[in-house]
Amino acid sequence: MLTRRGAVLGLGTLAVSGAATSVAQAVRSAPRAERSSADERLAQFIRLRTSPDGSPVIWSYSGVLIGKPDGQLARPLVRIDGMSFTYARPQASGAYEWQLDEVGYYCDLESGAVLEHWTNPFTGAEVRPAHYRSPQTMQFTPQGVRPGRPLPPGVEFRGEITTLAEVAGIIAMTEDLYVRVPGIPSDGAKPARPERISSSLATFTARAADLHLPASRWVDCQLSYTTMNSFAAWLAMDGTSGLQNMRLVGRKCRRTDRSAVPAWLRERIALDHPTFLTVSEAWHA
Repeated sequence: MLTRRGAVLGLGTLAVSGAATSVAQAVRSAPRAERSSADERLAQFIRLRTSPDGSPVIWSYSGVLIGKPDGQLARPLVRIDGMSFTYARPQASGAYEWQLDEVGYYCDLESGAVLEHWTNPFTGAEVRPAHYRSPQTMQFTPQGVRPGRPLPPGVEFRGEITTLAEVAGIIAMTEDLYVRVPGIPSDGAKPARPERISSSLATFTARAADLHLPASRWVDCQLSYTTMNSFAAWLAMDGTSGLQNMRLVGRKCRRTDRSAVPAWLRERIALDHPTFLTVSEAWHA
């Protein structure tokens, strides 16, 4: 299944060892003039993605899932609402171990109600949306993004961190993940699995001036996220050529700011995943 973060294929369950200091300490550990451009870019990116004291942060997001079979007009299918905790731990190598734990729900386009069953307008078939909890671990490095564990044979992965643009006092940085999972033919006992293509394109924006403040200062950051993925398995469109696109917006919030997450979403998460809302406390212990 390709969820919002399916581009990483759940690759990140392996912790990466290394020194653990605060993000603020790591960001200011080398004089600005002595850092390479890649190191400077990573330091800025980490400030956008994290908190200065190294504690986990909340990302609250919302958007839509769009379907586009070849030869047909694209159309919005369902809403998506979710939240994640993220945490970056500095490593002695200069990289960061990055952890994410995320919960998301597919909801009715009009009412916003969480869907337990849904009729796919492209096929007319009733399907069960695959709401998700997706824990992941990766590494952020000056050279880009790396998976948290060795990839299965044949899987292609490329992860990039770039400075997209600086416009009218706003800086935009990207975390782009490109993945191809080869198909597997049927062996008689198991059905064939089609090839999966996934592109995860996240853009983080902030005031450029905030990145020149002391590393101990919080940097407010917004998320704009889109994908170019093969159809998720739960849509029951195997064999249909085309793409799905997740179009999300979100914002970074302090882990203590639970009001940033809608009450209904907190209540549903507490029901489905009783330990999720305490995951950040476990990371920060």
